[in-house]
Amino acid sequence: MPVQKSRYNIRPFVEAPLSNIPIENKIDLQTIDLSLYKDGDENFAARKLLADKIEKSLSTYGFISLINPGFPVEKLEFLKSLAQSILEVPLEEQKQYLAGALKSDLEDRSKSIGAERASGYKPKGYWSMKNNVNDSITHYNFNNMQHDRFFDLEFNNYPDIVIAHLDEIAEYYRFLHTDTLRKLCNLTDIVLELPEGYMYGNYYKVFNGDYEESGGGAGRFMLYEKMQEEDLKKVDNETLRGHSDSGGFTFITSQPILSLQIRDYYTGQWNYVGHEPNALIVNIGDAMEFITGSYFKSSIHRVVASPIDQQDYKRLVLIYFSKPKETCILDPEPLNSPKLKRLGFNKPQEWEKITFEQWNNEKSRLFGKKKLNDVKGDEPKLVLVYGRLHERWHQAEANFSLEEAAKHFQVIELNDSN
Repeated sequence: MPVQKSRYNIRPFVEAPLSNIPIENKIDLQTIDLSLYKDGDENFAARKLLADKIEKSLSTYGFISLINPGFPVEKLEFLKSLAQSILEVPLEEQKQYLAGALKSDLEDRSKSIGAERASGYKPKGYWSMKNNVNDSITHYNFNNMQHDRFFDLEFNNYPDIVIAHLDEIAEYYRFLHTDTLRKLCNLTDIVLELPEGYMYGNYYKVFNGDYEESGGGAGRFMLYEKMQEEDLKKVDNETLRGHSDSGGFTFITSQPILSLQIRDYYTGQWNYVGHEPNALIVNIGDAMEFITGSYFKSSIHRVVASPIDQQDYKRLVLIYFSKPKETCILDPEPLNSPKLKRLGFNKPQEWEKITFEQWNNEKSRLFGKKKLNDVKGDEPKLVLVYGRLHERWHQAEANFSLEEAAKHFQVIELNDSN
């Protein structure tokens, strides 16, 4: 039975108008028109042109904009309306469907993967930022969308409004994985001089019910509410601190509020990302950086408070964090790319041989911890995770190494970060 609209107030989400305030340091992402992607040998030349367009972006600042991905606009607009209503559920009702504890620092990580990764609600205030300020973001996570388990109401603890719309939610995230991600992987195959289908088939293909050997991902509905002015000052205008994503490719619905920033890989400057209607902002995650031996860049990005003429509007984004299979090795040796070998992108000696599951488990739990984030400036304390820094703010610095990091920054061993 369809959920009662009157109970959850399902209505169109009202996007903010574009800001009229002049903004410096705005980046124009490389735009890829995915409607130009065509399968078949006869269309290879067209795909090669698209691959050539994405290579510079993915190997420098790690972000592109996808237009015309092919998912019906009217269906996406309904999902925004649905997301708005799901995220407006009162906290007392949210508590019946939490993804973790009420605060990151209250999580028992030996028993819980936390609200960063588990299905359900992350309430406002879960993450510690700095100067005793917590976030003002509510999000709802979805897992196992690529498997039949997504629809298992005994296994999953969904609120009524989610149960009523599981089909629409699954349709969107399955489209992103099996259509948009597959096409993007094929373009990266061309870049890396691999047979088309190699990346998707070996890292992201889904086998229903096989959770270790399948690629997959996490869906997220995410709503940013306005922070108090005094809190914004304490966190230097950030509403979500700078970070990189742990997975493969992240897909974010473009929206007009001017607040997403990318940290320039070479200069360290923060640049605003503009808006393209009905587009997807796509960025590289850590797993793809490691798989390509750091040829593709998992760049630091953050969210800051919107310009004054947009501050009465809420920022709503639908996100898909695609992930390679848990058992895949996070270094370039299994990929065996002729391109990477020729360019000299090899596994650094200090990297331990790890799987994506190992990296994802450790990286995710560090995000909102007060011990790491309550510091001056943008950069959290650095944590050494299997021979790799959990956030790599210095990728472009000449001769930057773990040894150099220890000289200039506080680097915490993984076991000391609890």
